[in-house]
Amino acid sequence: MRKIQLRSMIRNIFGRITGGQDGLTRAKLLNGWSNDYVPFDGEAYDNATGRNCIDTIARHAGKLHPRHIVLKNGNIVKNADSKLQYILSTRPNWIMTASEFIEKIVAQYYCYNNLFVYIQRDMNGNVEALWPLNFNNLELFEDKKGNLYCRFTFGTGEQATVPYEEMIHIRRHFNRDDVFGDPEGKILREDINLLKAVKTAVINVVKNFHKLRGIIQWTGTVRPEDQESMWRKFVDSFAGPSNGSGIGSLDNRGKFQQLTTDTQTFESGQMKFARDNLYKYFGVSEEIVSGKFKEEEYQAFYESVIAPIAIKLSQEFTEKIFTPKERGFGNEIVFEGNRLAYMSTTSKVKIAEAMIPAGAIKRNEIRELFGYAGLPGKEGEEIVVSLNYVKTKDQSLYQTGKDDDDSKGGDGDEKED
Repeated sequence: MRKIQLRSMIRNIFGRITGGQDGLTRAKLLNGWSNDYVPFDGEAYDNATGRNCIDTIARHAGKLHPRHIVLKNGNIVKNADSKLQYILSTRPNWIMTASEFIEKIVAQYYCYNNLFVYIQRDMNGNVEALWPLNFNNLELFEDKKGNLYCRFTFGTGEQATVPYEEMIHIRRHFNRDDVFGDPEGKILREDINLLKAVKTAVINVVKNFHKLRGIIQWTGTVRPEDQESMWRKFVDSFAGPSNGSGIGSLDNRGKFQQLTTDTQTFESGQMKFARDNLYKYFGVSEEIVSGKFKEEEYQAFYESVIAPIAIKLSQEFTEKIFTPKERGFGNEIVFEGNRLAYMSTTSKVKIAEAMIPAGAIKRNEIRELFGYAGLPGKEGEEIVVSLNYVKTKDQSLYQTGKDDDDSKGGDGDEKED
């Protein structure tokens, strides 16, 4: 077991490349010299509704299964069984599980519209670990050949300068900037401030119920202890649980004067409007956030939110992890999701009935579809198929036991005779 030493985490991750590198100059982009990036989330993660939205997306994205596959002519020829597959699917680094890793990078993606993952390699160029980066500032530099570098400044004040090609980087709202996704800034802050204002209004409504509603004016001189006793008796008779009439009484020593105030009430529609603005911004709904979604609602959420993230991750991981030669041999990283898990039993049965006769599904895949453990050995990896289906070119052989050539005439039989 590797010993975790948090004090030297930066050096453990980046090794000898911490600090600056000689010969680098500030990178000039198409939009000028604006090559600094400061992570800013618009306070989304400090707001309860904003955090619920981000956490919901991150948790569902954490169910994606990253795989190292090899393609040939568009077909999967093998699932790569390697150290890289273990890193992707089990332990990206020595302090995170695979699901925690995906949840973290997706949360960063939605908080900052950018995510950065450093690819740590050994001396031979093999991937050792994948590290999501939290930093205070990022500056872009370039060398004389035009290669791009990222100089990170962390919370401890330490720096690390790494080649951009060693960074997995995906962006959201990628519009104005040449390299980075647009920060949340003003747009998200407006929605969050609106939600804060509505919550403040609710608090004020609750406080108004405890404001002074009337006074008792004593006509004579009454001792303080008697005032308290008489006041309590009046309150109990007027507002106590034993009084169902709502009418109280006082003797001639006191006179009650009601204070009229405009008691404002709160409309639940205001809170719903403010929350829906944040839900729409993150592409979720109240049903998705609360976990009370139906099959169609989850399918829509997956297609509109999770699937685009999976495509971006698949493309960027493939590009940055493999060399051009390795990509040429068909090496890819894919992030897959099991959308079928959230289907109703009726829908699962229909899928099984459609795929089994065509020989398009394995036994273990059928069992997994219905929540059962897979069968051991090769038996579970066998493809189930119906004998009621046959290839077009084999129809005559299947029905009559003869090839098409045999059924064209008796010439062949005569020659044999």
